[in-house]
Amino acid sequence: MTPNQDDGGGEYDDELVGLLELVWGDGFLAPGGRDSVGRTVGSVNLQGTEVLDFGCGIGGADLVLAGEHGATVTGIDLEPSLLRRAEDRAAAAGLDISYRLGQVRGLPFADERFDHVFTHAAIIHIPDKPALFTEILRTLKPGGWLLGYDWLRGTDAYTPEMHYWFELEGLQYAMDHLDNYLSMLEQAGFSAVSGTDDNERYRAVAHEEHARMQDEWFGRMTDLLGEERRDHFIENWRVLTIVLDQGQLRPAYFRAQKPIS
Repeated sequence: MTPNQDDGGGEYDDELVGLLELVWGDGFLAPGGRDSVGRTVGSVNLQGTEVLDFGCGIGGADLVLAGEHGATVTGIDLEPSLLRRAEDRAAAAGLDISYRLGQVRGLPFADERFDHVFTHAAIIHIPDKPALFTEILRTLKPGGWLLGYDWLRGTDAYTPEMHYWFELEGLQYAMDHLDNYLSMLEQAGFSAVSGTDDNERYRAVAHEEHARMQDEWFGRMTDLLGEERRDHFIENWRVLTIVLDQGQLRPAYFRAQKPIS
């Protein structure tokens, strides 16, 4: 879910979406696919609950939340082109999932509308995270959980490789580190705040992804992207492995509960 993308175009074009689905699975624009949805949800029982997916993208996580966890899901994103894909995907799966076009500021939902809020690699795009966390708290029912995964940064100053990776990514990122996320959640009024660094696990996965791009995925990437853009993304993943090894990029899971009283 990206900021300042209200013209229907957005940052995720068809080629980029196709590449990310090749790497991360149908319906997913971030690492881990359905397994990551399970790790994000953890032991929270979603059966029969109303769940908001903030930054739903093309809806892969929503199929898991609704189809496997039994939630009634509403997805929200700022990119109309992604929402259209999500709607088509839900319809093809025979699942009744609602989608809403978001706005740059605020969430278009009533107070205490949702039992839980799920978010997967979306808050990285939001500069004003304290305001977002306050809005999420507002829309949650007492006792409800914010269940999240995001790409975070380490605490050291950015290395040249990290700056180069941002250039290769070409997306709008507003990164912070895990301790700040947890502090902002507490300041917004959440309780039971916790986080788990996922750098070590994803480092190994990213190295495997980079190797597969140069081998089994090479031909499909060429067909999808053409030679120039294929080479761009292979370079992107090479540098991704470096910044993960450096600890500059630190994916993490986090959760926080709205107090019951």
